[in-house]
Amino acid sequence: MLQNRRTFSLAYLLVCVVFPLCIEALTVSIRLFDEDIYFPDSSIYIAVSVENQTPESAQFKIADNRLFNLDFSVTDSSNRSLENSKEFIIGRTTNQVFYRTVTLEPGEHFRFIEALTDYVSLDTAGQYRIRAEFYPDLFRGGASQRIVSNTIPLSIRPGHSPEIRQEMRFQAITEARLERERKSPDEIVEYFLEARRQENWDRFFLYLNLEKIYRQSPERDRRFRLMSERDQIEAVREFRETLIGQPSGADAALVQVPKTYEILQTSYSPNEGQVVTLLSFDYERYRERKRYTFRLERRNGFWEIIGYNVENLPNEAINE
Repeated sequence: MLQNRRTFSLAYLLVCVVFPLCIEALTVSIRLFDEDIYFPDSSIYIAVSVENQTPESAQFKIADNRLFNLDFSVTDSSNRSLENSKEFIIGRTTNQVFYRTVTLEPGEHFRFIEALTDYVSLDTAGQYRIRAEFYPDLFRGGASQRIVSNTIPLSIRPGHSPEIRQEMRFQAITEARLERERKSPDEIVEYFLEARRQENWDRFFLYLNLEKIYRQSPERDRRFRLMSERDQIEAVREFRETLIGQPSGADAALVQVPKTYEILQTSYSPNEGQVVTLLSFDYERYRERKRYTFRLERRNGFWEIIGYNVENLPNEAINE
């Protein structure tokens, strides 16, 4: 991806001649960045992806202030459009905009995340539909070239106390994905291991607290505490994708597929648990044996895996 930084004034852009951009080469898609239960005062982030689906290179301009690249059209259940936020209106009045030119090769993406409430006033519970309009040559008035994205739904529920909100968020996870069951700690670990052996990622992540597992590394925990909330969310999401991609290094131990496993010991108090498991991994001439100790925590009545450590045991020869 080639990027050149430039700056321009809006007054100049209205009269200058710019090089033509082939917007037909670009497609724009959006999704909710975090599948969550939203309330009128929630932070709602939208993930935006610009893709070149043609066999040729494609260029567009991306502003440091994304308000000059993007607009969101949000309609309610009566098909009435929501008004732009004050921040959006004020942001569009600036006289100077910094931008860079981005070149996408065939099949490449450019992704970024924006807070929806920076664009529209969204403070009432209800059902909404969201569509983005992306300006590859930047917004310069009503005649600006634009690319329209897909449309996604958004549900905002009435406000409740923090305790009820927490329970509603958990219920949403179970409805949207798989339904959690009230299993014991050893059953949770067995479910997790079987999901990995079957390469079922939805089940694999069902009882994992990814944030706590991510932060069990002291270095990652230090960086995590210095991040903004948005960057923390992105770090955990990227960690999830890294696990699916079969990482090397320390994280590989979490996704390594065992040939066999055995639950050796389970101990737990009302809110904390530990499960010791023997995992075996077969190679051409030997069997690798490791002792995994999984740490669990009970949240909202359900056990979650929050960490683990691995101890290497002597290998065994495989008799041919």
